[in-house]
Amino acid sequence: MTDPQKPLPHVQPFVDRKTQPRKKGVDTRGMLSLVTMLVSMAALTVSMLGAAKLVVDVFNDGLSNNLEGMFVKVVVLGFAFLFGWGVGLVSIRGFGNLVYPIIIKIYSWGCLAAVGMLYIKVILKLFMQAYDALHFWAYLIMLLGGLLVLICLHLLVEGNDLRPFAIPLLIISVLHLFVIVYRYVFTDNPNGWMALGDFTIFTVMISLSALMLMHIGILSPLRDQVDGMFTAEDGSNHKGNGTR
Repeated sequence: MTDPQKPLPHVQPFVDRKTQPRKKGVDTRGMLSLVTMLVSMAALTVSMLGAAKLVVDVFNDGLSNNLEGMFVKVVVLGFAFLFGWGVGLVSIRGFGNLVYPIIIKIYSWGCLAAVGMLYIKVILKLFMQAYDALHFWAYLIMLLGGLLVLICLHLLVEGNDLRPFAIPLLIISVLHLFVIVYRYVFTDNPNGWMALGDFTIFTVMISLSALMLMHIGILSPLRDQVDGMFTAEDGSNHKGNGTR
């Protein structure tokens, strides 16, 4: 005789439960990335526009008339630029903003164009030899300041290459050399002492352009310091995107 079959266990019927809709939260990182980008853009833009106004004032002989006011303007513009640069660094490196690096590259090319036009204007001033020692040092400081701004913008973006920026500066430097030869060889009664100003500007610009073109890693320590501020001890990036 076969054993009686055991009763089947009682199983609850399948119930089609409605899935609860997920609550949509605010993307805090994305919001902070956008806000910091806008703040940085505003600060960088106003500082660069102010610098352009300052350059125009210098070429319009406003330097000797208000030297103390010029110094205050330089300090204010430098503070505004450093503020925008720091906030932009947080936006790109801290919050992983992917749009702002593209904008910074556009700003970099605009800065290069401004430095190139400034260099050409300085060459014309040197050719006419209608400047004093105060204006000469102002020209040199403005050129170095423009290049410093370009380098700072370069440090904001990871993997950015400075070599393409060096080519226009090298071309203008060669043009400057032609102007020097023409001024002191093919024109009448040039002031020979003024050649020291031409040689100084030319040497500084051609040297910096060559260093940018050689790409020998002079800025690597600065870039490593900037990267280290946003990299944890285990080598992971604070953006939350994994390793570098």
